[in-house]
Amino acid sequence: MNFRQTFPLRIIAAGFYRRTLPVTVILLAVCILFPTVCGAGGDPEQIPLPGSLSTGLVHLLDLVNPAETVSFDPAKIAGVMDFIEKPEKDGILYYADDILGMPSAYLESDLHRSLGAVLSYAFNPDIPDVATMPSSVRLFHWLDHRGRRQPAPRLERNLAAPGKPMVLKGLQEVEITPDISSGAYYRYRLRYALVMFTFRQHRVLVTVTRQVDASGVGKKGYILGTDDDWDYLYSDETGLTIPALGWVKSYMYDSGAILVYDEMDPGTPQVRCAMFKWLRAGWAGINMVKRKHIYNGLKRFAGSYKEILEHPRLPPPQALASRFAKIRGLSENQLASRMQKYAALLKKRYLNSNHRNPEWPTELLDDRTYWRGLSRQQAQSALVIETIKYVVGKSREDEVARLLDLNP
Repeated sequence: MNFRQTFPLRIIAAGFYRRTLPVTVILLAVCILFPTVCGAGGDPEQIPLPGSLSTGLVHLLDLVNPAETVSFDPAKIAGVMDFIEKPEKDGILYYADDILGMPSAYLESDLHRSLGAVLSYAFNPDIPDVATMPSSVRLFHWLDHRGRRQPAPRLERNLAAPGKPMVLKGLQEVEITPDISSGAYYRYRLRYALVMFTFRQHRVLVTVTRQVDASGVGKKGYILGTDDDWDYLYSDETGLTIPALGWVKSYMYDSGAILVYDEMDPGTPQVRCAMFKWLRAGWAGINMVKRKHIYNGLKRFAGSYKEILEHPRLPPPQALASRFAKIRGLSENQLASRMQKYAALLKKRYLNSNHRNPEWPTELLDDRTYWRGLSRQQAQSALVIETIKYVVGKSREDEVARLLDLNP
């Protein structure tokens, strides 16, 4: 699920000013970066989550707490499930800040697919995770307990009848897309737990994550068009892209999340995705995140997730996996060649277009060192996202045929 927040300001190069910014300048920066904090109207009503959810949310978070040794008990999350299945929650921002001592938000989104179908795309080791969340995640790796990369679990095989819950635990490594407001992107690790069980005849999957340590320092990333285009550039320069805050060293200090996939009616292809998210991020140890920022980040993730999984042109999982297998099979030279084509494609797509975001440095598109410096995983991720864009109609065959090798 994607998770993004931070800021920018190229004020003065002197380190003295970086350490001693007046309070008024910091407050002004907050208003520039997060205008909703400074009195903008139209915000959703904010209401605390009912206290009946606390026991269940804490129980789930304890599954990824190294200081706790707990066994999953479905009865303990009955209050959580009752709330998720309750209708008429639109337009309200629910929160549970007290549980982890961080700003938080809740969002739910209904997918018109069976749980088995969702798992066959989103939890399939043959389909990269970034393929279903291109607006939120650039890189995503499943790790074993020693930090070594391993395939994603193939969960659709475990959609069994009622019985003992299945629990899987491990580590994940994530690099997210640039924040809409600040342009910063981050890389960090998460402890995760996956729980599959049946609750009142509903098949349910729960994913729980908690950040291991503070993220790496935020680096400047760029949204090339609109965020719905899923086109991003990632520099290796520390800071934010907001003028005057370019020097800021920002971090995601801590985060936690619970995502519940509830197959509401086994006879109907509908899954309710209920998302609980906590986040603390900022700079100089100061949290700059508000509940609405988290809420909007959840909407960003849920929007692309739903768009892809419900798209009528989405190929069967096996066909989609075959396309991605070709990308994984490209040699280093072939990937380098594709990245030059990709740079040319982005240049044609945005340089002379009114559709482009004017903030990003266009010279990156002609910087051969930049494109040659991409890792194998970074280059593959770009091709995976371009493939998904083509599948859901965000690009034309004549535009991406050479890049994706669509011709027979």
